[in-house]
Formats: sequence, structure tokens, C-alpha cells
Amino acid sequence: MLDGIAQHLPSLGISGLLFVMWWYERQERGRYASGMQEALKNTGQMSDITDHLLDVIRTNTEALSALREELRSFRTTETEWLSRLSRQLDTLSAA
Repeated sequence: MLDGIAQHLPSLGISGLLFVMWWYERQERGRYASGMQEALKNTGQMSDITDHLLDVIRTNTEALSALREELRSFRTTETEWLSRLSRQLDTLSAA
């Protein structure tokens, strides 16, 4: 596009040159504005993705905390069960 304009540049004159510069600046500004709109749209999508990931992390953290409590409870029960079994074995050995 600019190559074609460059060929006709001598016949454009100052006003034509100013018009071409204005037109080119308008095109660049339009591309910049559409790029900014796209970036803002992507930012909104990233915000939604980030919120979803934070929810997943929060849910996983709660699940891991519940599992840890369950394992603590199991260890306590297991310790009590092994203690009873040991006493029963001692009782059987003594008899």
C-alpha cells in the first residue's frame, strides 16, 4: 500500500502528503484501539480463569485438610486398636 503511495508522492503535493500521513495515523490508531479492546476482553477472560483456579485451589485445600484430619483420627484409632491387641496377646501369653 505504501509502495503505491510512494510512487505517486511527487504528484501529491503538501496537502496530499498531509492527507496520507493523517490517513496512515488513523489506520494505526484504529489497529491500536482494536488491539486494546481485544486485550481488555482477554483480561476479562483471564480474570474469570483466575477466579476459577482460585476456587479449585480453595476446594483442594479444604479436601486435603479434611483428609489430614481423617488420617489423624485413623492413627488414633489404630494406636488404640494395637494397644488392645497387645494387651490381649499379653493376656493369652500369660495364661
